[in-house]
Amino acid sequence: MQLGSMIRSERHRGPDVWEFRWREAGPNGGRVHRRMVVGSVEKLTDESAAREAIAGLHLDINRDDARNY
Repeated sequence: MQLGSMIRSERHRGPDVWEFRWREAGPNGGRVHRRMVVGSVEKLTDESAAREAIAGLHLDINRDDARNY
């Protein structure tokens, strides 16, 4: 099961944000890097709070993984 990674990214304007990053299979069989902004560090104060915010997303990311069947 893929867990992805959570990083804190700086912004030029505004507060830092939490970004969730993962890889998935691309159209030509290679791996494609994806990332999604989860929220600001003002709303989600630490990494565990950011991971809780995306808990349901893991099911969607892993739906095409043959190892889950």
